[in-house]
Amino acid sequence: MKITKLEKSMVEIESSISVEELNKYKERALKKLGAEIAIDGFRKGHIPENILLAKIGEMPFLNETAEMALSDIYPVLILKNKIDAIGRPQITITKMAPGNPVEFKIKTAVLPECLLPDYKKIAQKINGEKQEKIEVLDKEVADAIAQIQRTKSGKVEAPQIKKGGEKTDTPKLPELTDEFVKKMGAFKNVADFKNKIRENIKQKKEQRARENKRARIIDGLLAETKIVLPEIIIATETERMFAQVKNDISRMGLKFDKYLEHLKKTEEDLRKELAPEAEKRAKIQMILDKIIKEEKIKPTEEEIKKNVAAILEQHRKVPNQNEQIKEENIRPYVEMVLSNQEVFKLLEKA
Repeated sequence: MKITKLEKSMVEIESSISVEELNKYKERALKKLGAEIAIDGFRKGHIPENILLAKIGEMPFLNETAEMALSDIYPVLILKNKIDAIGRPQITITKMAPGNPVEFKIKTAVLPECLLPDYKKIAQKINGEKQEKIEVLDKEVADAIAQIQRTKSGKVEAPQIKKGGEKTDTPKLPELTDEFVKKMGAFKNVADFKNKIRENIKQKKEQRARENKRARIIDGLLAETKIVLPEIIIATETERMFAQVKNDISRMGLKFDKYLEHLKKTEEDLRKELAPEAEKRAKIQMILDKIIKEEKIKPTEEEIKKNVAAILEQHRKVPNQNEQIKEENIRPYVEMVLSNQEVFKLLEKA
């Protein structure tokens, strides 16, 4: 047997099946072919071997026997040689003749090598960068409140400014009183309302700053990590993103074909546009998975169940949602998300 590493995280296996091994599959192959072929005077599945072989032909019978053998041999080869195969293999029979071993080649994608850099050192450098002080300006609070008032008045858009500074279409906004803000939610008075608006703006700014820092850490890791992804991984992530776009368009009440028509694009055009980002996302997740393994990160069962229950509850509240999702289908996703979060917490403390 010969194993050759190919480009783009592919391997090729060359080997053969002995005549003795092939003979073990002859009976199964005859039974399968006999169930599919009809011959006058015989019931399906009860055709004598010599008549069946005469009808099928020796080479088609040998080919069926070899395919059956390969379906059992392939997983054994993968395990025995510690090959981290992914996706469907491409199996080709290269030499086949009655009474001789069957030679074959198998090409399969494998999990790419991911040699992590010193991820804590990279994170430390970014964490040590001077951070912009997060402040909330009075004008930001005033603008947010004015937007809420406009919404309540039925005028969502801000008034336009004409030449010379004159405002147009200025709606009369509801007066900001204690009674008004109490109708908006659990606010004690106007002062409490303003404080909570300010705090909400601050939290959003902090979230954006945290996301920006995480993005810089990830970019630093990507720059220092060499990963060559097989096409199957990129294609799978591209299809996932493509399906998400279709779902988002549908949620907006639009037809996907009309959406593409408006953009003057085909489905294939969109897939090509998504592919670079899909590759980046796949690489990021591989890096995170490697860190999770290195750091032995594992979310608690309590955390997993809590988040699974929240997703199931949210799904039930979606109107016109006919498809039922099951806990076992979303649990791996929840574990991945929680584990990723722990990686970022670890890096942010580095």
